[in-house]
Amino acid sequence: MREPAPETDHPDIDGNPEPALPIPPTDTEPHRGAHSPRASGPHAPGSYEHEQSPHAPAPLTPARTEELFAAHARAVYRYGRARMPAAEAEDVVAEVFAITWRKGEVPDNPRAWLLGVARRVMANQARARHRRTALVERVRTHPAPAGADDVRLVGELDELTRAMNLLRPTDREVIALLAAAELTTAEVAQVLGCTTALAATRVHRARRRLRAAYERLTEEGA
Repeated sequence: MREPAPETDHPDIDGNPEPALPIPPTDTEPHRGAHSPRASGPHAPGSYEHEQSPHAPAPLTPARTEELFAAHARAVYRYGRARMPAAEAEDVVAEVFAITWRKGEVPDNPRAWLLGVARRVMANQARARHRRTALVERVRTHPAPAGADDVRLVGELDELTRAMNLLRPTDREVIALLAAAELTTAEVAQVLGCTTALAATRVHRARRRLRAAYERLTEEGA
C-alpha cells in the first residue's frame, strides 16, 4: 500500500499546509441496528460460501478503517477543500469515514466510493446551508409584527426581572431552581444540600418575597 505523502506536500487551496486530520474513533465492530437479526445461511458472513466469494467486500475492522483513513483521507479532504473552506472540508472527512464505519464494508475501489460519499455529504450540507440562508433572509425581510399579547408579555417579564433583582441572592437562587431548572422541592433540597423540610421553608419564603416585590413594583407603575 502506498505510504501517504507528508502533510506539507499537499497545500490547500489557499497555499497553506493541510491540517492534520484526526483518525475517527472506532468500536470493536461496525454499528448494526439494535433489532436487526444477523444474517444466516450459506451467504451469511463467516460461512464458507461467503468467504470464497471473490467479489464479496471484506468486513470493515478497526485496523482496516485506520488503513483506509491513512490512504484516502487526504484525497477526500482535497476534494472537499476545492469547494469549501478548510473547516468544512474537515467536517466532510469526518462524516465520510463515520458513514463508512457504520456501513461496515467498502467495495474493491474504496477511493472512488469514498469520494462518491463525500459528494453526497457536500450536497446535503449545501442544501442545509441554502435552507438556513433562505430562512434568515425571510425573517429579515418579513419580520412578524409584535402583537398586543407580545408587548404585554415583554412588560410582565421586565417587571418580574426587576422584582427578582430586589430579592436576596439566596432567594433568587431558589426561584431560579424552581422556575428556570424546573426542579421539585426535593430536588432543590438535593442541590442546596439541605433537608427537604428546610428546602420547603426556603421555597415558601422565596415565593412570598417575590410576590411582594412584584406587587410593589406593579403598584408603583400604576
